[in-house]
Amino acid sequence: MLEDTSTERSVRPLPISMPAPVASALGEWNGRGLCVGEDPEVFFPPHGDPGTDARETCAACRVRGDCLNYATETDEFGIWGGLDQQERRNLKRKQRRRMEAASHAKDNQAEGAA
Repeated sequence: MLEDTSTERSVRPLPISMPAPVASALGEWNGRGLCVGEDPEVFFPPHGDPGTDARETCAACRVRGDCLNYATETDEFGIWGGLDQQERRNLKRKQRRRMEAASHAKDNQAEGAA
């Protein structure tokens, strides 16, 4: 007679946890944009297309500033806040230069007052 060498192990199922809804990284403003419900391809035009329709939509949008700030900080692709990715990069570079110039001017004033 053969002996049963198998051992019984109790198997406990792992608890299943469903992820909670993720809050949009875009912020609450994005649900109020005029682009909501529009064809996304309008805002992601092919190379060489100026995205005129997207820019017109953005120009009339009440959350344009929030949209532009978000896309500038995150370096999004496509047209956001009425500007394409390269235009936003240029804007960010200009803003950084202005801040540096203002900081240098402030430092120079402080040195002159001392």
